[in-house]
Amino acid sequence: MRSGATHVRLALVCALIGALVVAQPAAAPVRAEASLPLVGRSDPARPVAGLVSASVAAGTPHVLDGRVLSVAQVGRTIVLGGTFTRVREAGRPHTFVRRGLVAFDAVTGRVRRGFDPGPSGDVRVVLPAADGLSVYVGGKFTSIAGTRQGHLARVRIGDGSPVRSFRPGRVTGSVKDLALVRGRLWVAGAFTHVDGHPQRALATLSPRTGRWSGYMSLALRGHHRRGVTQVLKISATPGGGRVVVIGNFDTVAGTSRHQLAVLDTTGRRARTGGLRTTFYTSRCSPRVDTTMRDVDVSPDGRYFVVGTTGGYGGHSGSCDTVARFETDAVGRDVVPSWVDYSGGDTTFSVEATTAAVYVGGHQRWWNNPDRSGAPGEGAVARRGVAALDPLNGLPLTWNPGRDLGVGVFDFLATPDGLWVASDTTRIAGRTRGRIARFLPGGAAVPAASAATLPADVYVGGAVDDTLDPPPSASGARSTLRRREFTGAGPAAPATPAPDGDLDWTTVRGAFVAAGDLHVAGGDGRLTRRCFDGASYGPATDVSTSDRLVAMRGWASDVRRASGMFFDQGRIYFTLVGSPYLFYRYFTPASGVVGARRLVASRSVPGFDPARVRGMFVGSDTLFWSDTHGTLRSVAWRPGWPSGHPGGAPSVQDATGGDWTARSLFVLPRVDRTC
Repeated sequence: MRSGATHVRLALVCALIGALVVAQPAAAPVRAEASLPLVGRSDPARPVAGLVSASVAAGTPHVLDGRVLSVAQVGRTIVLGGTFTRVREAGRPHTFVRRGLVAFDAVTGRVRRGFDPGPSGDVRVVLPAADGLSVYVGGKFTSIAGTRQGHLARVRIGDGSPVRSFRPGRVTGSVKDLALVRGRLWVAGAFTHVDGHPQRALATLSPRTGRWSGYMSLALRGHHRRGVTQVLKISATPGGGRVVVIGNFDTVAGTSRHQLAVLDTTGRRARTGGLRTTFYTSRCSPRVDTTMRDVDVSPDGRYFVVGTTGGYGGHSGSCDTVARFETDAVGRDVVPSWVDYSGGDTTFSVEATTAAVYVGGHQRWWNNPDRSGAPGEGAVARRGVAALDPLNGLPLTWNPGRDLGVGVFDFLATPDGLWVASDTTRIAGRTRGRIARFLPGGAAVPAASAATLPADVYVGGAVDDTLDPPPSASGARSTLRRREFTGAGPAAPATPAPDGDLDWTTVRGAFVAAGDLHVAGGDGRLTRRCFDGASYGPATDVSTSDRLVAMRGWASDVRRASGMFFDQGRIYFTLVGSPYLFYRYFTPASGVVGARRLVASRSVPGFDPARVRGMFVGSDTLFWSDTHGTLRSVAWRPGWPSGHPGGAPSVQDATGGDWTARSLFVLPRVDRTC
């Protein structure tokens, strides 16, 4: 968790650093530091577009032992922190002794000879200072750079010397994470006092002097199972108005905030925010003090993701999961926007980018909620590192693989790629000793845009109340019809459309996603093909989730479906005779369907799932054909964890137009030829 929204803005530092290093070998004056935005490490205005490639850069140095726990970038310099002692440049025999800290050139991979602060213990976090010339260092040490300084220090990149003006006083326990937010240095860890002040687990200091600021004075108390009260990770929104905190605690300021808290940092003092959740009260394994491992806020600040440990805990708990929450959510028991399950393997690091949520640990699968230590229905193999869809948490196509070891302990997303810090030496099929950089230029992730009206609506197949007519390969009942539809008032008369050799009487649902027509057949298969309104491309099975263990539950849903549409990373569907609107996660780019069937809504005024015979969404309205072929509508309200119908119902085609269908779908008006 070292991406743009949560640490000092990388793009701004990169733009200034070349001139600063040449012109100002000494520390920058205080006024320069105060003028820089103290928010995150990279610039949200320069998001990492698309996925990174599955290839790693050549020339990165090899860390020869221990673990790399933190990676930071200052201009062209990469700084690593961890438990290591030896480093070797790629292709060269000389071994550098570097305990806990090492710096090297981001382009050439050459180790910075003058940077060797030599902390006496482990380094858990490295954070660039706003001057572009130094870094903050946190961990479990008693001395660094030849000075007696415990757990928290600031050293210069050029020569590793301490910044003398930064004197934080005594920190009584290890420092686990750091963040610069709105001109304050946030310090998280397992301490009870900072600079002589009683402040357990989370404190704020002056980033220039290191002295106590008192802005964060909320009391954290309690624990998950046992152990000391501590904060493991923190992450802030780009504007610094919210700070998300995870760790081994039960209450904040006397109110329940079990293992997770969102703090409001817009006022004169830090306050607890409105988000509470009981999701992380799952007990999980008795071997861990806390199940929390990492948190990261998205580049736009709209959501954050949390990774956990704890062993397999079933398909409804928080153990060994990655989950998304909306940052501005308010409530006493906020539920995650989505949850993905590894099946009992830990996630140590998460990194939210515009295209993906990168996750690393010793996980072997994702989309695996129903089995422990083995793949269950829908499980997708992603060994050690993966990219998840921000809309639903399902794995994207990116699959470089890495030796598992214990895990990935930090990511750093930059415009030049994705840095991965770990305890292993093989990644993407290459030898890279505990630090690697994935190159930019990977696959683009199609935007999940909602259908808008007016558009052409296609009516597939005939229907009767049994929803089980005999197959017909050539009769009129298998035709596909097209109707121009504005969404208000009667539609244009139906005209024949090419059926693509599909027997539309056997189709159970259809929708367009990522530019392709997806067809759910009576045989339980979901297929995709190009369709431009006049011609079809070849059909391919959407079966990524079936490769390890066949999804019998999903196949049964497809066979029994009476209507289906796609919206914001979810397939919504109704089943014959059921009073529910269901959904499953779906990522068209990777062809992964969610392993769990979830409920979006029961019957509401204007929408009766048991009477649906085809449905689609357009312009925030849910349209559905009933058992008599009448087209009805109700407002569609997108949201988290799912959308739902609600609002004033209406009959859309009052002229008596026939919408008798097996399936309804909207074809966007885009210039495409199959």
